[in-house]
Amino acid sequence: MPDASTSVPAPIDPAARVTLLDALRGFALFGVCLGNLLTFSFWGSPGTEGLAPRHVLPTDHAAEFLIHALVDGKFYSIFSLLFGLGFALQLGRRDDQVTALSTYRRRLWILAAIGFVHLLAWFGDILLFYALMGLVLVRLRDVDDRRLLRWVVILLALPILNYLPLLIHPALSLGTPFFAAAYGVASLVGVDITDPNVLVHHAVQGGWSGYLRISPVGVFFRYGDLLWMGREFKVLAMFALGMVIGRHKPWERLEVHLPLLRRVCAWGIAVGLPACLLLARRSVGVGADTGEPGLAGVLDAVLYAVGVAPLALGYAAGFVLLWQRAAWRPRLAVLAPTGRMALTSYLMQTVIALTLFYGIGFGLGGRVGPSWLVLLAIAILVLQTLFSRWWLARHRFGPMEGLWRRWTYRA
Repeated sequence: MPDASTSVPAPIDPAARVTLLDALRGFALFGVCLGNLLTFSFWGSPGTEGLAPRHVLPTDHAAEFLIHALVDGKFYSIFSLLFGLGFALQLGRRDDQVTALSTYRRRLWILAAIGFVHLLAWFGDILLFYALMGLVLVRLRDVDDRRLLRWVVILLALPILNYLPLLIHPALSLGTPFFAAAYGVASLVGVDITDPNVLVHHAVQGGWSGYLRISPVGVFFRYGDLLWMGREFKVLAMFALGMVIGRHKPWERLEVHLPLLRRVCAWGIAVGLPACLLLARRSVGVGADTGEPGLAGVLDAVLYAVGVAPLALGYAAGFVLLWQRAAWRPRLAVLAPTGRMALTSYLMQTVIALTLFYGIGFGLGGRVGPSWLVLLAIAILVLQTLFSRWWLARHRFGPMEGLWRRWTYRA
């Protein structure tokens, strides 16, 4: 690595990466893929009932329930945790904090640009949102650990307060300006979003014409929905928690932290799993963290706050505990190459899903049941693992990771 006093930053060498963190990122990416496939597939969306042929199985209802209960929200929370952890590591690499912060901000703005393009392609993008919330995280860099942990608890509870104004009127949501903009854009492009079948009509059956008309509308609906759910608080909470963990680098002496990891795993599952199961039972077919204005919606917000983050932490702690076992480490390390190429893999998943489910490809939206989506997610993980291993045997970074670093470090 260059001397810390130099004004020219450099990306981290692949050999210096922590394999455990890469493997955990690969594990999180699989869950993100499975959760997103349920959205991509338009399963249960209005207007899909009459589509044929329908590839369904008797296990579809159970599969949908389990995806909502065990997957939705948990794996993007792990990803968010790793995002904050990575921020702490990048700051810790250099003594020149001014240069490090300038480089990291540039890195975030480039990620925002990539995310914006991805958002135009698919309304479910999270990269742009991560970049924007990362700029907020930078402002918290000097807050001490104890205060940050208090803020984590407060931020996880804030979506409940965020929901309370909706009891008075739905228009009091923070997302209302984006919803209003979506209606305006829809009228300009000739999309009737009051039609419950609008997504299927344009995205699944509309070909390129329908896809290009619905995409800009989806951009505004996406951010209206994120603010409606208070996702900014949830993401920032996990960012902050990850930053605290990254400051102490517990993976360097895991044996010291095993008792804490066991407690986090046990309590995370004991507290989070019942809440997530109840939430899934209430919301299958609607969405794991959304609801209509009313007291039922407040209950859903409470269950999400109590369930998702603890269960995500339980998953992450359980993964690390398995990593400590000699028999499990090589099995889990298989996921590390995919984790090293997380940006490339995430964008590849979008290309695959758009091709399969949208009218610009095979138009399978609404026809493929959740049981098949589980198998599809496993197949995508296997293919991406093989591709990542092949690529990294020949290149230092993944395709998108290489471009991201080149644009960030200007070299």
